[in-house]
Amino acid sequence: MILLGKIVLGMAGTAVAGVGLLCSEGFVQVKVIEKQPQGHHINVIAPALLGPIAAHFVPRRDLANASEKIQPYLPTIRVALGSLREADDVVFVEVTEPDQHVRVSKSGGSIVVDVDDPGETVHVSTPIRAIEGTVEQLAAASPDPH
Repeated sequence: MILLGKIVLGMAGTAVAGVGLLCSEGFVQVKVIEKQPQGHHINVIAPALLGPIAAHFVPRRDLANASEKIQPYLPTIRVALGSLREADDVVFVEVTEPDQHVRVSKSGGSIVVDVDDPGETVHVSTPIRAIEGTVEQLAAASPDPH
């Protein structure tokens, strides 16, 4: 009985550690609310680490074209994302019209896009660290890394 308890405890500890690792990068949130009657309300929250993990498992040949195109800009992207991660919160773009509002900002460690118009409200939030990880996976898919 003690052996069974140790096995269960070990499995539970492994599961908790796995969930902790998966959630360590934060979460991506996508929320869409349609404002029409019977409109959909969609709210998806997923661990941000899934992006870089998914990019890692995509066959390199399928990412080669995108990887080749991003190579010249990698140094700039890396510096920009690193600086952005360390920067204070800031609003990059804010457009307000009588019936529309769009805002793109850095809040905490995430890039946040909010759109509000007569038809729907959309909120997307992605951690910068997850963006960096996904960019690095894309860069690694190059057949000729620089």
